[in-house]
Parts: sequence; C-alpha cells; structure tokens
Amino acid sequence: MNPEPGQSSPPPDARGFPATVWPRVRPKDSEIQRRKKFAVRGGHLAMVVMIGAAVAGPMVSDFQRLSALHLAALAAAGLCYIAWSLYGTGGAVGLLLWERGAPPPRSSRLPRCGALPYFAVHLGLAALVYHLAERGRQPSLAWLALLPPVAYAVFLLERPGIAVVSLLTAGAFVLNMARWHGWAAVPYSLLAFSFAMVFTLVFALLAVSSETARDQVQRLAEELGEANRKLREYATQVEELAAARERNRLAREIHDTLGHYLAVVNVQIEAARALQESDPARARAALEKAQSLTQEGLQEIRRSVASLRASPLDNQPLAEVLRRVVEESRAAGLNVEFEVLGPPRALSPQAALTFYRAGQEGLTNARKHARAAHVRLALDFQDARLVRLQVSDDGAGAAEPAGAGPGFGLLGLRERAQLLGGALRVSTAPGAGFTLELEAPA
Repeated sequence: MNPEPGQSSPPPDARGFPATVWPRVRPKDSEIQRRKKFAVRGGHLAMVVMIGAAVAGPMVSDFQRLSALHLAALAAAGLCYIAWSLYGTGGAVGLLLWERGAPPPRSSRLPRCGALPYFAVHLGLAALVYHLAERGRQPSLAWLALLPPVAYAVFLLERPGIAVVSLLTAGAFVLNMARWHGWAAVPYSLLAFSFAMVFTLVFALLAVSSETARDQVQRLAEELGEANRKLREYATQVEELAAARERNRLAREIHDTLGHYLAVVNVQIEAARALQESDPARARAALEKAQSLTQEGLQEIRRSVASLRASPLDNQPLAEVLRRVVEESRAAGLNVEFEVLGPPRALSPQAALTFYRAGQEGLTNARKHARAAHVRLALDFQDARLVRLQVSDDGAGAAEPAGAGPGFGLLGLRERAQLLGGALRVSTAPGAGFTLELEAPA
C-alpha cells in the first residue's frame, strides 16, 4: 500500500516509537496528511480498546474467582500484546506518513525483526491472552483478542501471508474452544468467529485500498503539476522561437523591399561623386537616377509596411498578384514574359507569400543587375505534388550564383523555402543569364 523506501533517515513524523503510535498533527500538514494521522490514531485506539475489552471482561466479571497471579498474568499478557502490536506498525506508519520531497523512511513496512518472528510472537500473545481470559467459562468477548493479527496481516503482508495468519488464528480459536468447551461447541463457535474474521479482513482491505487510491491521486496530482511546469517552460521556448522567426521574417521583408534600392542608390551616388569633376553631366544623371530610385524605394517601403499589417496577396490568387508585379516591371522598361502552366490551385498563405517574394526578387534582380533583353517568369501547377516558379533572363549572368556570397535576398528566400519543406535553386554563369527556381509541396 506504500511506496518502496530508500536507505535515508525517516522524516520527523515517522521518527521514534511515540511518533508512530500517536502522530502529532501540525498546522502545516496538508488535508490528506491530517487524515492519515487521524486514521493511524483511530486504528491504534481501536486495537487497544479491542484487546482491553478482551482482558478487562474476565477481570471484572470473575474478579472473585480468579487468583491474583492469574489476574497479574492476564494484565501482563495484555500489556505485552498491546506493546508488541504497536511495535509492529512502526514501519507501516512511517511509510504511510512519508511525504514526497522528504527523505524516505529507513525501514520497510514490516517490523525490523522480520515477518515470521513478528507474527509468531503476535499470534502467541493473542492465543495466550485468549486462553487466560476464557478459562472454561461461558463463551465471552475474549475471542476479540484473536482479531488484531488478522488485521495486521492485511497491512503488513501480501495475500499468501494474510491467508496463513488467518488460518493460524482460526486454529488457535478452535484449539482453545475444544479445550474449554469440547469439540461439540466448535462448529457453531467457529462459524460465528469466522464472520468476525471476515468483517475484520474486509474492513482492513477497504482501509488499505482507500489509502492506496489516495496515494495514487496525490502522486498523479504531483505528476500533473510537474507536467504543467514543463508545459509552461515549453510555452516559453515556443514563444522565444516564434519571436526569433518573426525577427527573421522582418529582416527578409526589409531586404525584399528596401535593400536593393539602397544598394543601387549608393552606387549612383558613388558614381556621381567620381564624375562630378570630370563629367558633370553624367554626374547629374547619376544623381537624378538616385533620386528616382529613392522615390521608388519610398513607395516600396509604404507597400512593405502595409504588407506587414496584411499579406500583399490580400486573399487574391497568386497568379493575379504576380501578373501585377510583371506589369510593374514592364512599365519600368523590362521585357517580361509571364506564363501559368497547368490549372491554378489554392495555396496556403505562407506558401503563396513565398512564391510572391521569389517572383518579386527575381524580377528585381533582373531589372537592377542583369542588363537583360528578355525575362521569363513561369508559374507551374502541372505536378500534383509540387508548385514551381522559375524566373530566367538572358542577361550578363555572374561567375558566382547570387546568394552564395553575403547577399541577404536569396538567403531569405531559401529560409522561406525550407520552412515550407521546399528548395530554392540558382544557376548562372558569365554571359549565360540567370535562372532562379523555387519549388515547394502543393
């Protein structure tokens, strides 16, 4: 009925014989702990009353007939019986009152002398008290002295041990009954005593089951509290991870909407500074170009701020939004061909935004860096498992694929693709143009 003990010293509530006989109720005790201590007190008190009734009955009713030596022997046997019974419950009470978090009791629930010696002495004292109290008179309450070993077996032993102690107790009753009243009185008396034994066994088993269930409830409550603590820790970790992802997303948005403009404006200003003495006209043209790009960048910043508040797709089909991006590029002087292959299908908001950013990045790179005569953007829904977007141009190309170096644009696109379980591929070479291809699960 109790958890297995360790080897540490017992807690204060289970230390010492008096503490296990009459546990002290403390103000800081939990309600369950208070009930346990009152149950221990009640059980010990019931045992003392039972043995006391078995001993006091004949001492009062037959005081004149019994010798002083007999009375002294009966009283001494009763006191030894009570003391031995209380000694046997020390380990069980220590385990019963053990609270998780405190050092476990040092001893097991069995007495330190062991189960066999303890119950041998216990049954011997019970039989002795019953024998001294009965003494051939009419059947009395002296048989009550035989019931404590049955109850203690339930608390201290497993089922085989309970059965053995119960049979030995019944045997002691039969032998005494046959000795003092003859075998003719045994059947009826044994039947009556058996009912008392069964009642004792059932009552003790119910007490053990109730205490076991209470311990399980307490253990489950502690496990639930620990699980809630871990859940709060996990929630904090998830919140931190979400914040990190949001920072990365904002970094990608800033680059996608502002980084290219600032880079090109910086190049134009550097060119103007280099030409302001040797070629003022070209310097002014570079500054005008920088101013134009700055205005475009401001417009893009406004669109980006709006996109942080709501998706730039605004619940519109991806193909339609990409078509508008293509029209803007055409208006800026870029020759763009746009194709949708296969029947379009709805994508998740995160996937649609990733394909939109990939198309925007590809067209921006072609317009700013490629010096291309023709650009092709294709959105491919033909594969039922994947969606592909390809942006290719016939521009100057590059010796190293963009994004392999420190640039942030394609790095951000790769992060977006990985979050979707997809991939971003870039192929380029000097004079061979530039191709950007993104694919992700449909």
